[in-house]
Amino acid sequence: MKDYIKYTFQSTNEILIAQLFELGFDSFQELDDSCEGYILDELITDELNAVISNLAKTFETTYTIEKLENKNWNEIWESNFDPVYVGDFCTVRADFHDADPNVKYDIIINPKMAFGTGHHETTYMMINTMSELDLEGRSVFDFGCGTAVLAILAKKLDSARTLAIDIEEESASNSIENAEVNDIKGIDIRQAVIQDLEPEEFDIVLANINRQVLLDTADLIAAHQAVGGILIVSGVMHQDEQIVEDRFVQAGYKRHSIKSRGEWLCIRYELSS
Repeated sequence: MKDYIKYTFQSTNEILIAQLFELGFDSFQELDDSCEGYILDELITDELNAVISNLAKTFETTYTIEKLENKNWNEIWESNFDPVYVGDFCTVRADFHDADPNVKYDIIINPKMAFGTGHHETTYMMINTMSELDLEGRSVFDFGCGTAVLAILAKKLDSARTLAIDIEEESASNSIENAEVNDIKGIDIRQAVIQDLEPEEFDIVLANINRQVLLDTADLIAAHQAVGGILIVSGVMHQDEQIVEDRFVQAGYKRHSIKSRGEWLCIRYELSS
């Protein structure tokens, strides 16, 4: 069991949140006028705290620090976690929320330490883009699955072979639990990095992860798709659009479309070469 540290910033600036995400924060909770960021205790160093302090000065905010025992995590999410609605197509909710009969696809996600509600814009756009695709009988790879919400939705949309991986043990175990809660079978869920995977080509790759991972793994993602394969990426901010675009073009992709929500982008690519 791992301990987490909660940093509470008196700011909801999404650029600040994105930069904290790049530093290793893996979950966020946005409140009315503040933001709670969660990071593993083992990642905290004097150097990291100095960077965080400088970020706070740059964004003219203050913050407090609190150590959280792992046993408190569920109580925190149960008091703060709100459902995510993507129109009447899909809702992502915890099991303590009631189902909405007006929504076509209902996904139950019990968040634990693998889920962050601070990036609803990216989840929303990924799901929204998936709603435009025909996934029936197609192979899907959820890269950096977190809670496996996208892989679960893919199976609800009748995908065939579906693989979901995450580098974190907690994410992989939480993903397995969430698949069971949703009565979804047939997702191959693993704690792994993309470098571990055997050669395999997927029709659709879903990558709602941070910019640096996307930049570092673009060629590996392409290696797991055939020409014409679809890639959907999010976790990219407006300011990083060009560097991400250049990298994926270099890897053989061509942009199909782009969505924007708040400070975040979701880009759909097709492998052209």
